[in-house]
Amino acid sequence: MAKVNELIDDLVRDLRPVRKDALGRLLVGALMPGMLLSAALILLGHGLRPDLSAALSLPAFWIKSAYPLLLAIIGLSTLMAVARPGGRPIGAAVPLSIVYALLVVMAVVQIRQSSSPEESRRLVMGISAWFCPLIILATGAPMMAAVFWFLRKSAPTSPTFGGTIAGMTAGALGAWVYSWGCIENGLAFVALWYTLGIVLCAAIGGLMGRLWLRW
Repeated sequence: MAKVNELIDDLVRDLRPVRKDALGRLLVGALMPGMLLSAALILLGHGLRPDLSAALSLPAFWIKSAYPLLLAIIGLSTLMAVARPGGRPIGAAVPLSIVYALLVVMAVVQIRQSSSPEESRRLVMGISAWFCPLIILATGAPMMAAVFWFLRKSAPTSPTFGGTIAGMTAGALGAWVYSWGCIENGLAFVALWYTLGIVLCAAIGGLMGRLWLRW
């Protein structure tokens, strides 16, 4: 019994109090360089959309930007829970579904208000459908590195789930950064191709989590 007590004393001797906001500060510290790198990729490798000043007056632009930002906020909240032992907030699927459903409804309304089949097609496919998800993967990569560094400093107990949430969050943040350079105004385009890029990031994150987030 004495040896057990000595072992316990040895384990707790160097423990220090941890601030209540330590986990949040760790996440913010990880995201800042990731956001800077993603922004640099868009500014230097792609550029802001040339008609940005005019686009700022379009509701479609703000909806396109708000969609991934809302997903990212939900993802970050979920990530904070996943980073703790036993954290598995399945309920996050509900707000994610609501946000996506609202986007789809607005996309259908926009298509119905289009003046021609050609305009409807442009609202769905735009001119960048084939590379939009790839750009989101690229802009999400620095954020992916950031959130995985955060999770490895934390204590997630579900590697695949944690990695999936990390990937989704990174993809959503990458999509939000890209929205300032993307010239498309179709909400159906956003619902399809932005979402595909975010889902690809989530899938990659799940695979990475299985390998890199095991204790």
